[in-house]
Amino acid sequence: MKKKTIVFTGGGTLGHVMPNLYLIDELKADYDIFYIGSNGIEKDAVSKVADFFPIPAIKLERGKIFANLKIPFVLINSIFKAKKILKNIAPDVVFSKGGYVALPVCIAAKMLKIPIIAHESDYSFGLANKIILKVCNTMCVNFKNLEGKNKKIVYTGPIFSREFENGTKNRNIGESISNKDISNKIFNGSQSLNLDNNKPTILFVGGSLGSKKINDCLFPIVKDLIKNFNIIHLTGKGNNTLKSHDNYNAFETSNDMVRLYNMADFVVGRSGAGVSAECFYKRLPMLLIPLENKASRGDQLLNANYYNNLGVAEIVRETALTPTSLLAAIKDFNKNLSKYKSAYKSQPHINGKQKIIELIKKY
Repeated sequence: MKKKTIVFTGGGTLGHVMPNLYLIDELKADYDIFYIGSNGIEKDAVSKVADFFPIPAIKLERGKIFANLKIPFVLINSIFKAKKILKNIAPDVVFSKGGYVALPVCIAAKMLKIPIIAHESDYSFGLANKIILKVCNTMCVNFKNLEGKNKKIVYTGPIFSREFENGTKNRNIGESISNKDISNKIFNGSQSLNLDNNKPTILFVGGSLGSKKINDCLFPIVKDLIKNFNIIHLTGKGNNTLKSHDNYNAFETSNDMVRLYNMADFVVGRSGAGVSAECFYKRLPMLLIPLENKASRGDQLLNANYYNNLGVAEIVRETALTPTSLLAAIKDFNKNLSKYKSAYKSQPHINGKQKIIELIKKY
């Protein structure tokens, strides 16, 4: 029996790429799989598992008028190239995870009358997905109360890997984890963690690239924090300027977030769609510091407000963030952990992957 064919698109950040990889892993037995993206982060991530076709891509630079003048010209060129690739592949369906590289692919697919299923992770749609919503057949979303705002919008929930879903064994607040349970496989290097089993553990996550603002506020207060807490700090690549010591553990990245989430009592970090959805799935209280600079469209603040309204998170505004305010916020947050944990009791575990696969297989 001849396999069906699917084209994936999406890129610019790991948040746009990893969900596609999780779906590819589930569909590779039944589909011939192709990927159209930029020469950015997605090329290296995808090339090992799918035939990859690069096209030009350009991102809107908020607040930079002159830098954006060439967008129409690059977009037209990208649509033309994507259309040529899609004609040659002749897929049964296109799945888009969004990002600026997905826009020309979806426009080209619409021109060729190829069905399009898209996914938006944030509470507010990015510019690309606002346009893709007009050309796609179905737009899947992470947040249930977005469903019904447009007849194309379908609530599925976030997309998690099989390993993440299977490894969702949570420990209760205050339950100690033995250092014997901590594997060196957590990290790309060989260094293991140093944790005091009598102290709660905070996981600091600044997003896939790290957060200089959070790092700069955390570094001066580490000595105060480790008196009462274990710290696991994912600094982002090139930002690991404060080396691990005592029960402060600094690493640029981790290749086993499931295990880190299982060790943490709560998380401090940005409120990007990926990390916040993972923490929500893992029932982890969140102290969120949304990105609020000029390059942001405000999506992280909306994400944070959503989780705050559910009672599972508190917000520290980036504009008010200092080492002193961060230290005070962490201490206050820790006093109320049971309240945030209790708020999770009425929240279901949702992995939208299977529902999305069912939508894909309709074509």
